[in-house]
Amino acid sequence: MVHDLAAGLPPSLEARALQTDIRFVEFFGLPGVGKTTASRLVANGLRRCGPLVGDVRMAWGTRNFFSRQIHRISIVAPRFKDREFRSLLMRIARFVIESGQSSTTDAVKVIWNMSVLVAYIQSERPRQNTIIVMDQGLLQGFWSIFLKGKRRATSENWFDILSAIGVGDMLFVHLRAETGMARDRLLKRGDRSSRMQRASPDCDRDLWSTADRICRELTAGLEREIETEDHVGLLATVDVERLASPEDVAERALEAVLLACLERHRPCDSADR
Repeated sequence: MVHDLAAGLPPSLEARALQTDIRFVEFFGLPGVGKTTASRLVANGLRRCGPLVGDVRMAWGTRNFFSRQIHRISIVAPRFKDREFRSLLMRIARFVIESGQSSTTDAVKVIWNMSVLVAYIQSERPRQNTIIVMDQGLLQGFWSIFLKGKRRATSENWFDILSAIGVGDMLFVHLRAETGMARDRLLKRGDRSSRMQRASPDCDRDLWSTADRICRELTAGLEREIETEDHVGLLATVDVERLASPEDVAERALEAVLLACLERHRPCDSADR
């Protein structure tokens, strides 16, 4: 499929990067479903596509934990001079606080993570002919807020905040999997980085059920907005079967990304003018 897409390009595109409005490819789904692996493989696949895309980068690169935190601070700090960024940060903070997070630590953590994402997107958005692949992004951030929140009634709507950040240049790739499979994969990992891994056995199943419901609600909400509004990004869903290899999943995700790039293609001549 990927080779067919490349072969089907108009001759005018063969020698230059595809002019596409897609700037960010964000993976979304349950913990353990394989977002990090799929995003890395898709980024590598995009780099091999030659004329289809320009520069392809993974968000945050290969920095270790400490250098990544320093880098995040260096991105966020300058944005405080921008009134729009401060306004978005206030809206996010209000949304998080009103959602009733489990603890103050949880609230501070998700506000910080979301502010970093917004600052990163704003700083990277002006780049031309660049696609940035994110293993977790804004939609996953809202999923985390809802998972830890006790209240759904807030004065802010999550999609209104998403729209204010700007999603017209984004492709959300939902890796959809059965909860039992995602749970089994996550529990086999050696780390304890996810809250889902640290859940007690008596609340484990309820937590996974809630996590899956939130995933479905967010994707359904995004689908509704895409159908009724222009310039709200694109959504692709890739089913992850229990026996599917990471390479198979990534290949299907890569096809979805390339199709989205072609759908949002701008003729080169128009772009040059």
